[in-house]
Amino acid sequence: MMTIGFDVNIEWLEAPGVTTPELAATWARYEIWVGDRCITQVEAADGTFRRSVYGSMYPLAQWVASNWWLLTSHIRPSAVEARYWTWQNVRAYPWLPEHNFRGAGDGMPWPDLTVVPEGPVTCVAWSQDRNRSFSPVRFASEGYAIIRADEARVCLAGVVNRVLERLAESKLPKTPLAEEWEAVATADEEERDFCLTVARLGLDPYSVSEHTADEVVRIAADLPSEVSVDFFDSADVTGLAGAAEWARRAMSVSERASAKAAKTLRPLYAALSSPVDSLSNTVNDERPWTIGYAMARQVRRELDLDHTKQFDISPWVRLGDVSAPSNGLHGVVTVTAERCGLVLDNRRLGATASRFGQARALGRALAHPEHQRFVLSAARGQDEQVARAFAAELLAPSDGIQAALEVLGKHDDAALEAIAAHFRVSPLLVQHQYDNQIATTSQGYAWYL
Repeated sequence: MMTIGFDVNIEWLEAPGVTTPELAATWARYEIWVGDRCITQVEAADGTFRRSVYGSMYPLAQWVASNWWLLTSHIRPSAVEARYWTWQNVRAYPWLPEHNFRGAGDGMPWPDLTVVPEGPVTCVAWSQDRNRSFSPVRFASEGYAIIRADEARVCLAGVVNRVLERLAESKLPKTPLAEEWEAVATADEEERDFCLTVARLGLDPYSVSEHTADEVVRIAADLPSEVSVDFFDSADVTGLAGAAEWARRAMSVSERASAKAAKTLRPLYAALSSPVDSLSNTVNDERPWTIGYAMARQVRRELDLDHTKQFDISPWVRLGDVSAPSNGLHGVVTVTAERCGLVLDNRRLGATASRFGQARALGRALAHPEHQRFVLSAARGQDEQVARAFAAELLAPSDGIQAALEVLGKHDDAALEAIAAHFRVSPLLVQHQYDNQIATTSQGYAWYL
């Protein structure tokens, strides 16, 4: 799953018969690679395979420029499992045209390739065609990979720059693409911050309504910077004012709750003196969930808690309550004097959901001792992946699940429910733990509740 390369190789060609100047000037044979895997492997009508596709690169470059801010900061699609990031699901997920290469359209053969940012990394997933969607070729490659976000940006920007260079050589310097890319490239710091924030909501910053723009600017100015990013990754677009009001109330309530937490986080901080080697380095192994697992095991060892025993999360994370709709936010956490308080969305207050939320909050707090407040987000950025894996392993250790399965002598729904009841978690969490850590070497990360 790990990769260090994302490349689009272009060979310019003549285009006899193509009358649109921009399309003709940028006609090419192109290949797309992720590491050593060729995404553009296609099957021709005669059943032979090749690694390249023919068409104009202008539509792809314009698509990248038009969706630049979404491709680099719209993290919300990460809440959807990657197996659903296929073009056939475009009606179910309206964000796909801005993240899947087939959104470039214009009648050109584009692979079913989806690009989703997740903070310091970008995830890409591609699917083969089960039929000849783009006759006379069928894209035959499929896979999933994680690449560094900066490499993804360089690759995508490189497509735009190469196309612009080709247009300039062809005496076509003034195009809609050139205008759009200039707006991106010349944005000052204030404009850039606005564009990134609006894109986090899944909106095009260049076509957002004046009302929404004013609301975003006002809320971003009012919220503490440490919660702003997660807030805009999570809040309902149609309920921003309500979400901001809930967040402000939740910050106050969670601060009071933290003062009442029975146990200080100090011994856990000490046990994890270098908890994640700073999350900026997690892209070296590309698997943030393994860091969460390791953190949870270290905490249980520090507390001398056997892997078959329940973990009582309540002394470590005190719950508060705000009886109003959160408008998309999962929760708000405050750490005061090394004690942790949490307010959860009141729609998520079932016993198992509350325990999992408390464990997520503890994971976020331990991973970043320097953070005093943060929002629990629906999006699966790096911090959330660490926190969710930490919560799962803390509450229902994989070794404990395996030991219970050996005693029970079976693995069926009844066994999972019995184990879940023992650990006071959901059966789905136990199933994910089994799938990810016991059954096989995972090629991905399950989406815990």
